[in-house]
Amino acid sequence: MIGWIKNKFNDIRFRNKLLLSHLVIALIPILLLGLLSFIQSYRIQMKELRSEAEASLEQVANIMDYKIKRYNTLSEFMVLNRDLSQIFIKDYEENYFNMYLDFRDILEPLISNIRLMDEDIEAITFYTSGELLGIRDNILPIGDLKSKSWYDGFRGRRWIVDGEKLYLVQELISNPKDSNFMVISIQHDSIFADLDKLSEHVAVHIEDAEQRVIFKESKAPDASAGLEDGEPSGLSLSRSLANNGWTVHYHLLNTNAYANALGIFQITLFVMILSLIITFLLIYVISNNFTRRIIHIKNKVDKVEQNNLDVIIQSSSRDEFGELTNGIGKMLKRINSLISQVYQAEIAKRESEYNKLINQINPHFLYNTLSFIRWRAEKKADIETSYMVSALARFYRTTLNQGRHMATIKDEVQHIKAYLDLQLIMNDGRFDVDYHIDERVLHTEIIHFILQPIVENAIKHGFVEAGGADYQIHIGVSLVEGGIKLIVSDNGVGMTPVQAARLLAGESGGCGVRNVNDRIKLYYGQDYGLDIHSESGSGTEVSMVIPAS
Repeated sequence: MIGWIKNKFNDIRFRNKLLLSHLVIALIPILLLGLLSFIQSYRIQMKELRSEAEASLEQVANIMDYKIKRYNTLSEFMVLNRDLSQIFIKDYEENYFNMYLDFRDILEPLISNIRLMDEDIEAITFYTSGELLGIRDNILPIGDLKSKSWYDGFRGRRWIVDGEKLYLVQELISNPKDSNFMVISIQHDSIFADLDKLSEHVAVHIEDAEQRVIFKESKAPDASAGLEDGEPSGLSLSRSLANNGWTVHYHLLNTNAYANALGIFQITLFVMILSLIITFLLIYVISNNFTRRIIHIKNKVDKVEQNNLDVIIQSSSRDEFGELTNGIGKMLKRINSLISQVYQAEIAKRESEYNKLINQINPHFLYNTLSFIRWRAEKKADIETSYMVSALARFYRTTLNQGRHMATIKDEVQHIKAYLDLQLIMNDGRFDVDYHIDERVLHTEIIHFILQPIVENAIKHGFVEAGGADYQIHIGVSLVEGGIKLIVSDNGVGMTPVQAARLLAGESGGCGVRNVNDRIKLYYGQDYGLDIHSESGSGTEVSMVIPAS
């Protein structure tokens, strides 16, 4: 798919490409600006709504805390009433008249006064395991309390929400063996009425200390829908009530913020479209100016493609188009010049091939002449002369190598052996030679003529002491990790590191070793070359590693 789009884009005319690319480039920042405007306005709206929600939550929580604290205070007032407590722990010994008097003079006036103080209290019921059962309708056995679904054996004081019923359960001062509770029934709306007056975009629910939902506001269908499945979208706030351990949870949907931000975005979208229209007109005018000059260059190049090399391509403009036009014109002149040079070079090549054919006669003539001299020397029993002529013939044959710059390691070793045979005769055998050649690499091709200059340097500069004895040259070829290693070592006078560096630089009076090093780097790369290890008086080792191709 991507390749198809790319091909279609490549087939579009350059002016249309320019228009399209500039529109895309202009569209991206405009869209980003619009998106940023929408996001920023949305964030501002959400920030304002959050601030309002926090203030509303704080107000609601404070009101609920105040009401709950008020009922807690009423409950404590009754519990701490000494006369009331004595009623439930006193042993009447079946003196029902005294019991009647206590109820008439203490309990009933207290309950009546409390209910008069707060009209939202529906009833006050006592649950006891003592002797008071059956005396009044609001005094019930403790078993009735324990049978309630919401009672779990708690002690002390607890607020209970059972559906639409709201209770404040308070344990009374009791005998060690008895348990007495007071249950105050409170109108549900007295605590939760304010929560139904919130915005339709706010959902509220309240959890008790055990994280059970005890209230869920039902007048906000839009807000409640956002909480049904998974994480809600919007703001979530919570506040714990100090007086009974409840937690109020606010959830504010982002509907209002989204709607307000969308209104701002619509205005921004209009500005964006207007900007795009103006940008398109400007790009159209500018692209026409560019493409007109490109078409002019193209027409000139089309004439060159039709073999009309006499076309003059030139521009007086100093911008990039002018430089491109003048560059094409200079290139056309250069092409005409190169065509002429190639024609002259072809003539020179023919002459070179002719001279090469003539020069190929000379090696054959030299080999034949040397063979004739060797035959005459053998005929006259001059064995030494015959051996030298034979070695010289082998040396020149391997040196010329039929005009090729590559040779097998086997041919290179034969060449160096022929050279050393001649050197041993000319130096009266004043040094020994040993070879360690790995036969596995004999047919590997390397650069021709890389060992002879190194061996020549060893004989010329290493064996300079007239009284020196036991001079020896070692030539080794072996397989190593990374390629083939060739070594030429001697036990001559050696050299200092400075002399070794000068040898590689060709500053020691000769350039044979430097040429070998340069040829290796040129052919195999800069990571390859000669490595010289030498100390004055301890001989010299020259090694190289070449790829085993």
